[in-house]
Amino acid sequence: MAVPSAPTPRRLSRPRWLNVRVIGGIVLVVAAVVVGARVVGASARTVGVWAADRDLAAGTVLSAGDLTAAEVNLGDNAGLYLAPGAASPIGLTVVTPLRVGELLAASAVEGSGSGRVVAVGVAPNNMPPGIGHGSIIDLYLTTGGAAGTGNTPSTERIAKDITVQSVSAPATGGLSGATSNRYQVSVLLPAADADKLVRTLPNGEPIVVLVSGEGG
Repeated sequence: MAVPSAPTPRRLSRPRWLNVRVIGGIVLVVAAVVVGARVVGASARTVGVWAADRDLAAGTVLSAGDLTAAEVNLGDNAGLYLAPGAASPIGLTVVTPLRVGELLAASAVEGSGSGRVVAVGVAPNNMPPGIGHGSIIDLYLTTGGAAGTGNTPSTERIAKDITVQSVSAPATGGLSGATSNRYQVSVLLPAADADKLVRTLPNGEPIVVLVSGEGG
């Protein structure tokens, strides 16, 4: 019988380190590292923008104490908000209500139009706590009922949803030594509304009501 010949051993070939699969894998790893670095870098980038330092109602004319600078990451939306170092927003009018801490979008303010500032003298017992710059109030007027007249007093609302621009507490002193026992509540109104209010106020005693939540 013929004896089968032994199989010829195959030589081990050298590993091919530079084949297509290896090169492709290296490229993918490098790309992932670069993209990841860019994402991490972008997430760590912040910009300074203005934010409301207190609740501000629509109609508030911004003053220096209304805003504070905040560092936030807005990505591609940074241009939609007002930032320190650009044109100052002081003196602009708020057109949409802002809550404390809310960022000041460019669309939330506009240039202040013409109007009239009316100061309303309010007795302390007719002034609720919490009234200040940026508050929304309703204004009532009580007429009649003066001592000795026998008339029954009546109260009606004469102005609704007014934005307060400033409040001065009762004070004493001054060059004349005069004493003021009333709060001075300043509001900004269109000329026609201001004229009507000025004509109405001397007829009675004003009462301020703070509007909280949805006005009615």
